[in-house]
Amino acid sequence: MFNKTCLLIYIGNGYSENSPSYDDAYTYSVDMRDNRDNHNKMIVEPLKEAGYNVDTMIVTNKHKYYDKFVEEYGAIPIEYDEVSQSDLKLMTKMYEFKVPEKWGPGNFRSGGRFLKLHRPFPDHYDQYVFVRADAHFKMRLDEFKIDDNKMNYLWGETDFRYFTDMRQKFLDNLGPESWFWDNYNRVAGNVLSVVPKKYIKVFLSYYWLEHLSLHGMIRDLSPLITVENDVNIMMGLDNFYVTDIRFTENPVYTFNKKDKKPS
Repeated sequence: MFNKTCLLIYIGNGYSENSPSYDDAYTYSVDMRDNRDNHNKMIVEPLKEAGYNVDTMIVTNKHKYYDKFVEEYGAIPIEYDEVSQSDLKLMTKMYEFKVPEKWGPGNFRSGGRFLKLHRPFPDHYDQYVFVRADAHFKMRLDEFKIDDNKMNYLWGETDFRYFTDMRQKFLDNLGPESWFWDNYNRVAGNVLSVVPKKYIKVFLSYYWLEHLSLHGMIRDLSPLITVENDVNIMMGLDNFYVTDIRFTENPVYTFNKKDKKPS
């Protein structure tokens, strides 16, 4: 018996061919349908077992099969513009104002698309689950420590250089791997987030900042929004990871990218 409502929202790269990685180290192809069985098992089924009626929305890149994917997934139609180069320049300036140290936030496009909606975002669902379209999950959603009354992020995000030969230099200069969480509340901002209705508007207002989204929110809105009262870290704060799995594995996901070739 479904007595609660949930909107599952796909973000990121839904489909691409020969796309460059963010650092131009390699090219790859993605088709989010390759993850559909995994997402049904790991995300959708646990939600239904918890009593949620689950609707789907796709807010990914506007690829050539986008309309077809919306139909195949039975997703709620939504109109939005792709993030342009001028948008990215503006977001970069805004980010540098908020974070003058310029610690990398991620890719502004995924969250930025929510700022380009043609109509108001549906805010009547009890729960919202944001899922990166190319993520292949190792854990079911009900294995996470989710707080239904708080904004839920995966983990405190550290810097990838802690997992390279620069590790000792960073430890000597900055301290432990928790430094980025302790100072910037940096989080895994673009793979999996669970957000209750009461936070959805403020969450989407900062989502474009990705890994620094929580930092921006706390910076602007504290004490109305605080880590202690409004945030839950689903994997706890005993271990710190990075989103890019080339540097370290994590217990939650891998990325399902095909045809990877060095640039």
